Amino acid sequence: MGRGQGRAPLPEPPRRADRPVGRRRRRGSARDDHRPRRALAGGCCCRPGVAVLTLAIDTASAWSTVAVVEGDVVLEEAEHRDPRGHAEVLATLVSDVLARAGRPRIDVVACGVGPGPYTGLRIGVTTAQVLGLAWQAQVVGICSLDVIAADALAGGAAGAFVVATDARRGEVYWAAYGPAGERISGPFVGRQSELDADISALPWFGEEEDGSPQVRAGTLGRLANRLLEQGEMPGAPVRTLSTHGTDDGLMAGELAGQRLLAPFPLYVRRPDAEPARA
Repeated sequence: MGRGQGRAPLPEPPRRADRPVGRRRRRGSARDDHRPRRALAGGCCCRPGVAVLTLAIDTASAWSTVAVVEGDVVLEEAEHRDPRGHAEVLATLVSDVLARAGRPRIDVVACGVGPGPYTGLRIGVTTAQVLGLAWQAQVVGICSLDVIAADALAGGAAGAFVVATDARRGEVYWAAYGPAGERISGPFVGRQSELDADISALPWFGEEEDGSPQVRAGTLGRLANRLLEQGEMPGAPVRTLSTHGTDDGLMAGELAGQRLLAPFPLYVRRPDAEPARA
C-alpha cells in the first residue's frame, strides 16, 4: 500500500447491505439490536444493556491503526506502518475494518490525540472528526500514551511506570502512571537523559518491539467504551503551546484527572517544520 497509489476516499457510513460474505479475522459475535443510536449534542450515546459500537483510530506514531470495537470486544483491527504515509492508507484501513465487521451503524469514533508528530497526528484526528460529522456519531479523544499504559497494565506492569514514545530530535513524549494505570503526570516532551532520577529509575514502556504498533486501536476503542459506559464526558480542548515551542508543562496541568478528552490533538511541541512568516 504505497504512497504512489494516492489517497483513498473516506468511507461511506456502514450499511447492512455492505456486510461482506466472508468475515475473516472476525473476533466478536453479532449484535441483535441494530437500531441507530444518535448522541445528543455533547451527550453520550450509551444505553443501558447495549454495548457501544466504536471505530477507533490512532496515527500518533509511525503506525496507522484502526479497529471496530463493540463494548469490550475487538471485532476487527488493522494497521500499517509508514511514518509518512498516514494520509494515503488511513481511509483504506477504515473501509477494510468496517466491511469486515459488518455493522450497520457506528455509535462513536474514538481517536488517539497524541502527543505525537504534528502531521500524522493531525490526519488521524481530522479523519475522526469528519467521519463523526458524516455519520452523526459522537467523537471522543484518548491520550495515546494512556492506551499504551492500559496494555502495559494488562501485560503485568506493577507499581508506578513511565510510557514514552519517540518525539524525534532526540526527545521523547512521556507520562508517568500509577499502579492502577492512572496518569499521574504528563504528557511532557524532553530528553530522557535530562529527566529526574526518580522518573528515569521507573520501568519504561512504549518502545516499538517485534514489528507491532505501539498504540493498539483495539485497546483504544475498549478504553473509550469503558469510560463512556462509566458516564465520563470529554473535557474542553487544550491549547497551551508557549511562544518558544513547548507547553511548559501547562498541558499536563490541564489534563490532570481527565481520561476522556476532546477530539483535538495534544501538541506539546511545535511542528518540526513550519511555513515561513512574512
